[in-house]
Amino acid sequence: MRAEAISLDIWGTLLRSDPDFKPARNEMLRHALAADVDPDFFDEAMRTMDREADEICMARGTDVGFDERVQLTLAHLARPAAEHADQVVHPADIREDVVRELMEQQAQMAREHHPIALDDRIPALVAELAETRPVILTSNTGMLPGVLMRDLLALAGFTGNLGMVFSNEVGWAKPDRRIFEKTLTLAEATNGERIASSCVVHVGDNPLADEQGARDAGMTAVLVVPDGKSTVDALEALR
Repeated sequence: MRAEAISLDIWGTLLRSDPDFKPARNEMLRHALAADVDPDFFDEAMRTMDREADEICMARGTDVGFDERVQLTLAHLARPAAEHADQVVHPADIREDVVRELMEQQAQMAREHHPIALDDRIPALVAELAETRPVILTSNTGMLPGVLMRDLLALAGFTGNLGMVFSNEVGWAKPDRRIFEKTLTLAEATNGERIASSCVVHVGDNPLADEQGARDAGMTAVLVVPDGKSTVDALEALR
């Protein structure tokens, strides 16, 4: 069966982070919010709570964005292990203007250290597929909101007629079927006619968010591993 539309996860499927980005971003946040905390300890807290935030996002089916992830990190730092008792911070609500400023600084850093395609062949393959049918990027956004991700995708070489569905913009996150329904609606609008959900193929690297989520929404799911080649193989099979 030829896919009438294609949905693609982003992180771990199309893109990987520039290795310089997260350390620089985390140091910026530490300096602004917890300057007395050891940099390595803060960095580990950010990574730990980012993973926990991803789990929360998948469990509740809604986005866990920049502000909430930073608050989770500060709360984590407020209850350290005994050996890090001197690293305690006392979290408080971050003012909206401070959040906006930190997000602007993050955006600048993200553009300077933009994400990289997992394989050099992937952007061209995605563009080729988008010439023949709707291709929609379906992503849980996390720290990087959709408005920024559009710029970063372009910087990473993903241009052309691509639809984009971001959790922070539509109100739902994978694996909730409602974000996949938004993807289907956008694919139908691009196609100009109805598309059966079973004729949409979603490609992603997360067994819960991507594989189970897409199948629960009635789509066909293709699970890849984040090595680039797996995605290339999946995209070539969809030609």
